[in-house]
Amino acid sequence: MQDISIHLYFVQAVLKHAAQQGYDTDRLLRRSRISPRLLHEKQARVSAEQYAKLQSVTMREMGDEMLGYCEQPTKIGQWSALCHWLIHCKTLGQVLKRYCLFYSILEKNLQPKLLISGDLATVEINPLAEDKQTLEPYAYELFMFSLHRKLCWLTQSNLAIGQVCLPYPEPQHSGEYRPMFPGAEVVFHASSCRIVFERKLLEKTVKQSADSLAEFLRKPLYNTVVNAYLQKSWTQRIKDTIGDDLSQLPTFAAIAEKLELNAKHLRRLLNDEGLSYSDLKSQLRRDVAIYHLSKQKISIEEIAFKTGFSEASSFIRAFKSWTGVTPLTYRKDLS
Repeated sequence: MQDISIHLYFVQAVLKHAAQQGYDTDRLLRRSRISPRLLHEKQARVSAEQYAKLQSVTMREMGDEMLGYCEQPTKIGQWSALCHWLIHCKTLGQVLKRYCLFYSILEKNLQPKLLISGDLATVEINPLAEDKQTLEPYAYELFMFSLHRKLCWLTQSNLAIGQVCLPYPEPQHSGEYRPMFPGAEVVFHASSCRIVFERKLLEKTVKQSADSLAEFLRKPLYNTVVNAYLQKSWTQRIKDTIGDDLSQLPTFAAIAEKLELNAKHLRRLLNDEGLSYSDLKSQLRRDVAIYHLSKQKISIEEIAFKTGFSEASSFIRAFKSWTGVTPLTYRKDLS
């Protein structure tokens, strides 16, 4: 999953309360192989591995898995303990009942509830104290995203979300919600935070085991971000068809032929997801370039070739247009 990159907003959100509490955020960034310079570039992105590492080191530094976004710290190990409790469930319905019970027993911070109405199942998430102000968006984003990816992993399925309701105005980074909550209608200014899906999904079987959980928990945050059980959009199907070799990207007609679709029809399907093939190619090149630059194992010239550029100068111009910085600047402060 080296083609995944994370928007700068989420990097800043991880560090926000750490900075307010006096932690050395530059040190946390460098420990995660992220240049502090990137915080000043609005277009910047980091690799999934860098982001997950930053989450991990910041959580441990603060002693708080919710990174200061809730009134009471969430002790390190709580999420792991929850995973160990859920792994013994038989169905998704049992998972969600036990998930809500877990937080009810804790009696602190966020309180999820499972609500059933007709053909729909809803997980509603509210702060424990009703008189508290609405939490900051990242608190809900972190909680909801982790929940959905956990459910997908447990059932080894593309758990389709019907609707995500968020109790805050639409943020500038709302475009990032598309891959976070694939296929879902996103509603802002909602009365509460909710994730809605079909009731029949509660019957899905838990397919993971204690052994697979042990493997998952070796890199839990990274594995959550790059969860392989995402809903298969046409964007993702085209990415899968292209594969990892970007040195010679196929024509759109060739991709349509491999997918056994008419090229015009496939283009409409892709456009319905808000992308053109040109946009998709740029995203792929950008994210693969970020992945390789964060590793420092190959030269900028080699990265240019791997991402389909015949000259390093063309790659450098493109990378700056994508992220606001040059590849060399991106790598600074990482050694």
